[in-house]
Amino acid sequence: MKRITGFLVIAALLGIAAWFLFRPSTRSTAHEALPAPSPASTTSARRPESPDTVLEARLRALASRTSARVGIAAKNLRTGAVARVNSDTLIPLLSVVKLPVAIVVLDGVDHGKWTLTTPCTLLAGDMHPRGWLGDRYPRGGGPVKLQVLLNAMLTRSDNSAADVLMRLVGGPHAVTEWLEQRGIHHLSVDRTERGLGNDWYGLAPGADTMGSAEEIREIRSQVPSAVQDSAVQAMFRDPRDSGSASACVEVLERLWSGDLLSPAMTDTLKSTLARCKTAPHRLPAMLPRHTPIARKTGTGGMWAGVSVAINDVGVIRLPNGDDVAIAVLVGEPRGPVPRAERLIARAAREVYDAWSGN
Repeated sequence: MKRITGFLVIAALLGIAAWFLFRPSTRSTAHEALPAPSPASTTSARRPESPDTVLEARLRALASRTSARVGIAAKNLRTGAVARVNSDTLIPLLSVVKLPVAIVVLDGVDHGKWTLTTPCTLLAGDMHPRGWLGDRYPRGGGPVKLQVLLNAMLTRSDNSAADVLMRLVGGPHAVTEWLEQRGIHHLSVDRTERGLGNDWYGLAPGADTMGSAEEIREIRSQVPSAVQDSAVQAMFRDPRDSGSASACVEVLERLWSGDLLSPAMTDTLKSTLARCKTAPHRLPAMLPRHTPIARKTGTGGMWAGVSVAINDVGVIRLPNGDDVAIAVLVGEPRGPVPRAERLIARAAREVYDAWSGN
C-alpha cells in the first residue's frame, strides 16, 4: 500500500512540474517592442477572400450614377467575403492619411521611442489657420501630451496635431516608408497638411516661412484667383498623397487583426477611431442607430463646384458581431458635398444589408 502511495505522489509531482514547464506564457506584450514584419508575413493575418458578386453589382450600379471617380472596397473580417468596385483606383486621401500617421506614432510607443504622455512642443510652422489646436496655439507653444494630439488628429481631424505628429515620426515620407516595409502599397503620405494647403493655394516655394497660423492665413489670402485656379487644377492631377480603397481596407484589416501594433496600442487606436466626430453623414448616416463604427474621414477643398475628394474609411460591427472593413473614396465629385456623402452612406448600407441578413 505504501509503495502504491509513493508512486502516486511521484506521479503528481511530475505532473505539476510538467505543467510549469509547458504552460503558456502569461507575460503581457503591451509594452514590448514588436519586430517589423517581413513582406512574406504580411498576408498571414488576412482571411481568404470570397467575392460577393451580387453586392459588387449593387455597388457598381451605385457608383455609376455619378461622374466622380469612385473606389469602393469592403471585406468581412471573419468570413472573408469581399466586394470591390474600382478598388485599385488612386484617389486623393486627404485626411485619411492621418490613420497611417497614427499607426506609425503608436508603433513608436510600442518600440519605446515615446509614450502616450510624452509632452510635445508645438512649433509655429505646425499651426494651421483653422482647427481645435491652431485656435488655441496659433503661434505654437505647449507642451501638449502625445495622446491629446492623437485624439485631436483622429476625432477632430485636426491638421495642426497631424503636422506635429508627422514631425515626431520623421516626416510624411517616413510614414510611407513604414507602410512599404510592411507590404502595404498604393497608399502614400507625401506632404504635411500645411504643405498640402499651401499647394491648394498655389504658394510659391519659400512663400511659407513657417510662420504662425495668423501669418500663413494672411499669405494665403493674398494669392490671386488665377494663381489658385491653376494650382487647384494641378492638384486634381497630382498623384501625391493618394491611395486606393483596397489599400485602406488592407490597413484596417491588419490593424483589427493585431498585425500592425501591440494589443494595447491596437485597442487605443480602435477606441479613438470609434470617437470620430467628423462628417457624420457619411458611413454611419444610413446604418441602424447605435451601430458600432470606427472610422476616419477625408475632405478636400472645393473649386468651381468640384471637390478634390470626399472620403470615409472604417470598420462597421454587424448585428452578428462580424466586423466589416470598408473604404469609399470619391474623387472629384461635382456639386454640393452632401451629394457625395449620400453616395458613401448608401454604399455602407448596401454592405450592411448584404452581410447582416437585414
